[in-house]
Amino acid sequence: MSAPPSEVAAPGSAPLPATAPAGAPQLRPTFLGAWRGIWLFTWRSRLTWRRIPLALLGLLAIPLLLYITVSSPRTWALRHPLLGSPVIEADNVGRRLRRAGMPLEPDQQTQLHRIFAEEFGRAENGLVGTESAGLDSRKGQVQACYDRITERVRTVLDERQFEQFKATEERHRDAALARLNEPSWAGSGLSGPRMVEEAAWGRTGAFYHWLVDFYFFVVLPLSCVSANGALIREELQADTLGFLLTRPMSRARLLAVKYLSQSAWLELALVLETLLLFAAGSLRQMSGLAALLPLFLGVQVLAVLAWSALGTLLGLVTRRFMALALVYGLIVEMGIGRIPTNINTLSLMRHLKTLLAHSPALQGVYHWSGEGVLSSLGALVLASVIFLLLAALLFTFREYHHTTEMQK
Repeated sequence: MSAPPSEVAAPGSAPLPATAPAGAPQLRPTFLGAWRGIWLFTWRSRLTWRRIPLALLGLLAIPLLLYITVSSPRTWALRHPLLGSPVIEADNVGRRLRRAGMPLEPDQQTQLHRIFAEEFGRAENGLVGTESAGLDSRKGQVQACYDRITERVRTVLDERQFEQFKATEERHRDAALARLNEPSWAGSGLSGPRMVEEAAWGRTGAFYHWLVDFYFFVVLPLSCVSANGALIREELQADTLGFLLTRPMSRARLLAVKYLSQSAWLELALVLETLLLFAAGSLRQMSGLAALLPLFLGVQVLAVLAWSALGTLLGLVTRRFMALALVYGLIVEMGIGRIPTNINTLSLMRHLKTLLAHSPALQGVYHWSGEGVLSSLGALVLASVIFLLLAALLFTFREYHHTTEMQK
């Protein structure tokens, strides 16, 4: 079949340029189109039957550890009684009376042990689960406990012993009433700096240390750096980077598209992880979680973007980006970030703590300053942009080859 006359070149003239057939795809994809394609590769490669069980185990590991290691209110109350040990209390009564020259008979000591054990147990059982009750109601239960002890001890001691007992037991009653104003850990009888240390690792404090210290400041940064540091390294090792670079798209745009796709995937996965952690805390009857969750998720979005941008940059600097990330964490986050001067603004964790400081629940465990919210927001966004720009420049002007990568 001969070509149409309009498409035949004149003899001796240059051949006509080839024209694309009607409906041919454009060779210059838009940024959104490129992101959609990379996004499909991102989530489809992870939602396979082989990877789903491992992903579920990874998501459930920390919530399960949290649930196992954090005590319920009843278990905590039994391990850390507000009123103290009845055996120790009864022995202290006998010791004080002996020093006063009024020693107890063996039968009297036995009865004192029984009275304190029964009344302390009755009061502790009544106090368990009454955290939401009014303070006056809880104080009334403690007062009633000591009143019952006093009435029963009156029948055991003689008049002189009883007067001595009343003088000292009133002080113990007042101390127990004062401890009701403190967190549940105060029943351990600690004081001073040790009390402050124990407060941070009490029942509720242990949950927040899992949530913030371990998950938010260790697992989350390492996950972001590990995932984004391998954005280009994985393509190099699979020898597929050359195919991506032949597409009609600049290197900087390709890097930005892969960064956004990976960050979006991490945001979804870490939101699910956060919800599981809060669910475990809810099962352990932690208070204030509903108010903390929106703030925590909002700060987490910024944290993922910043740590992912840092991981993208470190992954282009060296193949051993995780080792470099640990060095960065030790020097900048753990070192410079703890210096009480303006230089600590270089630390990402410092700005994240400023944002989280507006949670009353976290303020009960940590004592972070909440001043400078806008500057912390700006610093996190600026850090993400700077890390990503440096990574784009490095990827644009530096050549990466499969052979060189595999030889390292």
